[in-house]
Amino acid sequence: MAHQGVRPCDISRQLRVSHGCVSKILGRYYETGSIKPGVIGGSKPKVATPKVVEKIAEYKRQNPTMFAWEIRDRLLAEGVCDSDTVPSVSSINRIIRTKVQQPFNLPLDGKGLSPGHT
Repeated sequence: MAHQGVRPCDISRQLRVSHGCVSKILGRYYETGSIKPGVIGGSKPKVATPKVVEKIAEYKRQNPTMFAWEIRDRLLAEGVCDSDTVPSVSSINRIIRTKVQQPFNLPLDGKGLSPGHT
């Protein structure tokens, strides 16, 4: 109906649904080309592929002080990921924490930093 030039308010009246409902469906159609509802729940596709994890590790080896948002920007800029597949900043931080081995971690309590003190 919208393709035929019918206004959203007229569509809502004719179908006896709210204007918001028509707007939502039309918005989804213009954005995705489909009127099917989105998926609710379920698991998201895995973005931390071995290639992405390796790139993140490489970036951290080259620049250990690099922030996760900088890594995310670089993954996009270098074409490793696109905007649909790039990991979130929190996912990148989790990958660094769990999958990327840091060369060393200094203890936070200061022990072991100065020889001879026990």
